[in-house]
Amino acid sequence: MTSIAIQDAFVLLLLEKGYEKTSMRDIANVAGVSVGSVYQYFPGKEAVAAMTVRTWVRKLSTALSSAVDDVVQAEGQRTLREITRLLAQTQVHTMLEGGGRWRVLSSIERRVSPQLVYNRLYQHNVNLFGKALTSAVDWPEGLHDARVAFGAYTVVDALVKQTLLVSAVLPSADVMVQEVLLALDGYLQAVRQSHARQE
Repeated sequence: MTSIAIQDAFVLLLLEKGYEKTSMRDIANVAGVSVGSVYQYFPGKEAVAAMTVRTWVRKLSTALSSAVDDVVQAEGQRTLREITRLLAQTQVHTMLEGGGRWRVLSSIERRVSPQLVYNRLYQHNVNLFGKALTSAVDWPEGLHDARVAFGAYTVVDALVKQTLLVSAVLPSADVMVQEVLLALDGYLQAVRQSHARQE
């Protein structure tokens, strides 16, 4: 509970003061613990930041995993369009509900996440997309799923994160889902056309 309180305090301070102006003492004060307690859990601010980012990325992975399980275990098969809509809705709603929190965490993610950890978490979400997409009743036979899953997840993740990072006013979740689906549909249609020409 103390670790979560520290992470929550860190996010609140990011929103209020930004990363550079946030100190370990600030984090302790907002979390309601001693500075010594913060240092028992984390060796420094960068470690707090890295763990907080990982915690939030895992929340997204958990939401995606639940959506993918629903797709794979559903009675009757779903079309690629139905699956992409569900994936887009899950990612958009999860990230927009966090609003400013996702914005500030996305802005420091690459700075505080070791490359190996970042790659592993990213690949986990790519694998979830691959599992969902290839379960579609209309998935093209013989289509290389690993590269397509990477491309599909990257389209969704980049569009949502960049919207969070640079938009002064965030669109509604419904508008964002439609924008993500336009990009994702375009990518998947191009992939399927390319695959059909190669057969």
